[in-house]
Amino acid sequence: VKGTWMGSTTLPCTYMPSEGFTQQTLVWSVERDYSTSTIFRRDDSGDHVLLSQFRDRVSVPKHSPGDASLLIENLEIPDSGHYTCQVIWRSKNNSLITKEVTTTVKVIKDTRPPSAAWQLPKS
Repeated sequence: VKGTWMGSTTLPCTYMPSEGFTQQTLVWSVERDYSTSTIFRRDDSGDHVLLSQFRDRVSVPKHSPGDASLLIENLEIPDSGHYTCQVIWRSKNNSLITKEVTTTVKVIKDTRPPSAAWQLPKS
């Protein structure tokens, strides 16, 4: 997925809701510089944004079953990385099923020439 600096992008994560399985936990994490951090977690206690640099910039649809896509707004260059959506379901007999999907995000500055108003004086 390509995102434009200061724009927004949606990282897809969808599944078919099925009878007898309830979504237990949804976790979005990001890997960059060889370390992985959890951005967002949705569980019985609600939605939690765990990385301060994503606070107020990420959201996941609440009322569309099967859609766990992550919307990131006001993209920043350091947001580039590998994002993993992990969904855990509990079945009627209490077994857990986990699926995950990874999307690579590259945030780029808009390559269109800036308008004159945005040109910085050369120092």
